[in-house]
Amino acid sequence: MLRLLKIEWNKIYYYKAARVFTFIYFGLLILMGLFLSQFKTSVNGTDLDLAKLGAFDFPYIWQNITYFAAIGKIFLAVIIITNITNEYSNRTLKQNLIDGLSKKEFIQSKFLTTLVFSLLSTLFIFLIGLILGVSFSENSVSFFQNIDFIGAYFMKLVLFFSFCMFLSVLMKKTAFSFLMLFVWWVLESILGGVESFLRIKFFDQNPLKVKMVYNYLPLQTSSNLIKFPELSLEDYILGGRPFTQGAVDYSFFIVSVFYIIIFVMLSYILLKKRDL
Repeated sequence: MLRLLKIEWNKIYYYKAARVFTFIYFGLLILMGLFLSQFKTSVNGTDLDLAKLGAFDFPYIWQNITYFAAIGKIFLAVIIITNITNEYSNRTLKQNLIDGLSKKEFIQSKFLTTLVFSLLSTLFIFLIGLILGVSFSENSVSFFQNIDFIGAYFMKLVLFFSFCMFLSVLMKKTAFSFLMLFVWWVLESILGGVESFLRIKFFDQNPLKVKMVYNYLPLQTSSNLIKFPELSLEDYILGGRPFTQGAVDYSFFIVSVFYIIIFVMLSYILLKKRDL
């Protein structure tokens, strides 16, 4: 494992674009924390301050910070995809196989890369959430409450990066991989719209109140791991905090593990069957 990680470290470290996107990503996470902590605005004469509204109070901070941080995962996805597609364009994959690296080890090394990036990002977000929570929260007793959103964030990244890894092995070109990622996202959105229409038209069911098949498609599963924080306008009007306590839906957690295994196995099968 250490040998594979060392090989991947050398490939990423000496690739300038990978270093740039890594610094951009972690820099944006820091800026996000600073921006959110100082965010103040006025709506119809009413001052809104996220800190005073309780956005950084325990336990709400864990869902809030992981939801917004996940938006920037595309920067790490660029590294994941280019790291694999460059193996084809630069013919380093074939050279690695000649030098004794097996196809199984190649996929293992790429998956280990996704795990390392996901873990580093998760630890980074945990520290940012911890700093913001300690700085602004009035209740430190509930520190561990809802901290499972940190685990959901890690799973969200691993699932998304595993999907990107599969698309990279499938398409072999950076531009095609991103195009396929976009096309898949569009297809999932279309299927979600169609299923919502059918449920309302023929089954008289509100799609917002039931778990649709669409919810368990790969990208939507990743999205459902950490949903947008719910707000209570009634509590806010009565002088309370608008943020409500969310919870991780572990059915999506289990489905994510299933998808990760599938994407890793498909990547290996594709690579194994190809004549390089």
